[in-house]
Amino acid sequence: MNKNKHDIYIELEVQPYSHGRRLSSFLRKEMGISSNCIRRAKTFNNIFVDGQSEHTDYILSSGQTVGITVPDKSTKSVILPADMNLNILYDDDYLIAVDKPYGVLCHPIMDIDEDTVANGLKHIYPNMGIHPVSRLDRDTTGVVLFAKNSVVHHKMSITDIDKRYIGMVIGIPPLDETTIDMPIARVPDTPMERHFSPTGKQSVTHYEVLYKGYNASILSFRLETGRTHQIRVHCKESGFPIIHDTLYGYQCEYDRYISRQALHSCSVSFIHPFTNEYITITSPLPEDMAGLEKAIKEKSLVND
Repeated sequence: MNKNKHDIYIELEVQPYSHGRRLSSFLRKEMGISSNCIRRAKTFNNIFVDGQSEHTDYILSSGQTVGITVPDKSTKSVILPADMNLNILYDDDYLIAVDKPYGVLCHPIMDIDEDTVANGLKHIYPNMGIHPVSRLDRDTTGVVLFAKNSVVHHKMSITDIDKRYIGMVIGIPPLDETTIDMPIARVPDTPMERHFSPTGKQSVTHYEVLYKGYNASILSFRLETGRTHQIRVHCKESGFPIIHDTLYGYQCEYDRYISRQALHSCSVSFIHPFTNEYITITSPLPEDMAGLEKAIKEKSLVND
């Protein structure tokens, strides 16, 4: 096949503990390649042992080098390019991180197929596959990660990613630092709304209070799981909803300072699955949340 610049080639030496292992097993378990990627590589004879194309039934020996080139799936017909002037936070041969503004979806959905972050990336990289590694709600801002290839996407799906958020909430949490372990499920007969349910999926959020103001607090969140609306539901069910969250909160005196939920993805950290570097990608508070933070602190000083 003709290799596209966004196809990925990776290789790994067979260690003594993998001597005698079948090639297909080595690709999945040692190299972390998905079965779908292996099938696509087989189609083009792009699986190699010591530089020679081999069938996946091949039995490996210690010291050999296994390589695989996976052709990326084209998304040209699915995602239309749009010039959105995206703020790129990180970019290498494998991953790209974008500072998502509020009011924008990460990826096209059934009735919205333009002006999403993915459309903006397609404008910058017309030949690149678009593979979301993380997602944010439409009105949540901050770091979102995309893989440039399906191989990278699969590797990131089994990589631990430390996701941190800043949120501004109504009221004062009862504890300065704790963990919310509360299962979440979809509200019946609604397309998106979630709630606490004993039969829902386990959802774990760690939080720390950064600032206590007048009937408002600023919190740092770390996600252990990544359920839809997880932070927003956990805050609501715990009695301190996110400010201006029109789905899970209620009106308060701080609504006039911001026109969307006060939640921001401030950083993601992970060990890069291809370079083994520890990567941290950060995003500063956007202007509207910085303004809300100032208002919370000023109102606190006035009422102290």
